[in-house]
Amino acid sequence: MGRGLLILVSGLVIIVGLVQHSISNRIIAIPERTADYHQETDVQNVANSVLEYGMRELNNNQQWNAGLSESDFMGAEATLQVFNFQDFVNNNPNIPADHDIQNWNQWDLLLVSTAETNSTSAVVEAHITQDSFSRFAFFSNDENGVYFTSTDVVNGAVHTNGTLNFSGTPTFNGPVSSPNMWNGTANPQFNGSTNFSAQQIALPDNSQTDQLRNQAQNGGLSFNTNINVIFNNDGTVNISENGNPPVNYDLNNSNGLISSSGTVTVQGTVNGQATIHSSSEVRISGDIRYQDSGQNSSDVLGIVSQGNIIVNQNAHRSSGNQNLTIHASMMAIGEDNSFQLAGYNDGTVRGTLNLLGGIQQDTRGPVGLFRRTWGGGSVLTSGFAKNYTFDTRLGQMNPPFYPRQSTFSVQYIKEKPVEFL
Repeated sequence: MGRGLLILVSGLVIIVGLVQHSISNRIIAIPERTADYHQETDVQNVANSVLEYGMRELNNNQQWNAGLSESDFMGAEATLQVFNFQDFVNNNPNIPADHDIQNWNQWDLLLVSTAETNSTSAVVEAHITQDSFSRFAFFSNDENGVYFTSTDVVNGAVHTNGTLNFSGTPTFNGPVSSPNMWNGTANPQFNGSTNFSAQQIALPDNSQTDQLRNQAQNGGLSFNTNINVIFNNDGTVNISENGNPPVNYDLNNSNGLISSSGTVTVQGTVNGQATIHSSSEVRISGDIRYQDSGQNSSDVLGIVSQGNIIVNQNAHRSSGNQNLTIHASMMAIGEDNSFQLAGYNDGTVRGTLNLLGGIQQDTRGPVGLFRRTWGGGSVLTSGFAKNYTFDTRLGQMNPPFYPRQSTFSVQYIKEKPVEFL
C-alpha cells in the first residue's frame, strides 16, 4: 500500500513538473509570437498603404508610372513599381516571376509594393486594368426621362450616371448601379445586385476616338465619305462609298477597324472580329448577326459613333418579320448622342428588339412608346419592346480597339508571406 502510494505521488510530481515546464515555455513563447505578429502586421500594413497610394495616383492620372521610393514611409523603407505591357514584352527582369496575369495587354498594369524594416519584409502585388465599356449591357450618362417597362428584360450589367425610371415590372438579371435612387411607381424585378450610391463613370473623351481613326488608317479600313457596310458570312465585308458599287474586303487582312468621317450604314452576318466607327453617325439598316453566336465563338462586333446610332424605321423588314436582331456592343459618344429608333413614335407597333451585346450612350434614346395600364403594367403602343441580353463572352474578349473606362478595376491583390530578415 505504502509503495503504491509512493509511486502515485512520484508520478503526480513528475506530471506537475512537466506542466510547469510547458507553462514556462509558453510564457516565454507568447511574447515572442506576439512581437512577431505585430512586426508582420505593421510591415504588411505599410506595403498595402503604398499600394493604395499608387492606385489613387493612377485613378487621377491614367498615364502615371512614377512609382515610389521612400527611405521612411510609416517607419519602413518602401518602394512601388508599376509595370506595363511594354515591360512584359521586353521581359523586364524586375517583374515577379510568380505574377498571375494570364493574358497581359496594353490596358493591364502590375503594381508591386515592397516594405522593409530592420527585421521584416513584405510584398503586395496587384493586377489592375482599364475595363472596356463593352462589359455593360446598358450604360447611359443621362436617362432623358425614358422608362424601363414591364416588357423590358435586361440580362447583364446596367449603369447610369443619371436616374433610372421604371414603370410596371421590368426585369434585370444582372447588377444595376447609379448614383441616384430609381424613380417611378413600379415593382422592378432585381435578380442581381443593386447599388444606388455608385460613383459616376465618365464616357470616353476625344483622345480615344482619335485613336480609332488612327488605328483604321494604320492596318484597318479608313474612309472619308458616307459608306454602306454589309457583312458576309464568309468573313468578308462589302463596302460601298456614296452609293457606288461595293468593294469586297477580307476581315482577316485588316486589324478589324472600319472607320469613316461620314455616316456609316450597316447590316449583315459577322464572321470574325470588327469594330465600326463613325465620326458622324451610324445607321442600322437590318439584322446584324454573328455567324456563330455560341459561347465558344470568336465572332464579335463593336459599333462606336461620335453621333447617334439610329435604327432605320423599317430595319425590321429586311428579314421579313416584326422583330429586329442586333449582335454587337454599341456606343454613342458625345453630348446628347444616343441609340434610338427612327420613327419610334409613328404608331407602328413592331416586335421585339433582340440585342446580344450591349448599349452605351450619353443620353438615352427611345426605341418605343408605351401606355400604362390600370393594373400598374404597361402596353407597347409604338416601336419595339426590348430584350437585351449581355454577351457574357465580353467579360473575356472585346471588339477591336473598343473604348476603355478612364478608371482602373482590380483583378486581384496578392499578399505574399512576410519574410523575417
